[in-house]
Amino acid sequence: MTDPIYVVHGYCANPEANWFPWLKQLGATQLYRPVHVVTLPEPDNPRLTDWLAACQSQIPQADGLTLIGHSLGCITTLRFLAQADVQNVNLILVSGFDDLVPGLTELAPFTAEALDYAAIRAKLKAAVVISARDDHIVPYQFTQRLATNLAAPFILLPTGDHFITQTGGDRLPLLEFLLKNGLLIN
Repeated sequence: MTDPIYVVHGYCANPEANWFPWLKQLGATQLYRPVHVVTLPEPDNPRLTDWLAACQSQIPQADGLTLIGHSLGCITTLRFLAQADVQNVNLILVSGFDDLVPGLTELAPFTAEALDYAAIRAKLKAAVVISARDDHIVPYQFTQRLATNLAAPFILLPTGDHFITQTGGDRLPLLEFLLKNGLLIN
């Protein structure tokens, strides 16, 4: 077994939602890496300090981490990374954002303070940001701006919506490709 993968889920999700069970199974059967989905408190009413505390208690501060964030979990992952004493992190962000998304004003505390992207980039080995052109929750332009701010490659899929179960997001084959090929995008 190699190093585990840590996933930070998003708003109104949980470790058994969306493509997370599929990724855990993939980790066990094909990647030979355990996949841990961080259990975040009150996902329907998230508080930044509580979510960061959950990340700090469930993700080890170890060099060479692989972190995957989804939706609100992306900015949570970036805030965790900014505070963590880690290096050589592999990072995949899916349908993320770093500024306020229309219709999601309740999440404003997560985006109120600017991120220190230079400090975050210094901790990365590789990073990639993914979105879908038809995302109806976080328009892809928000995710593309996040990728630009992170100076990371941006992959825009033609379909996939927000990569959630309600819109057929029980699997995310691009993740499988990236993880099996060692994050070829750098």
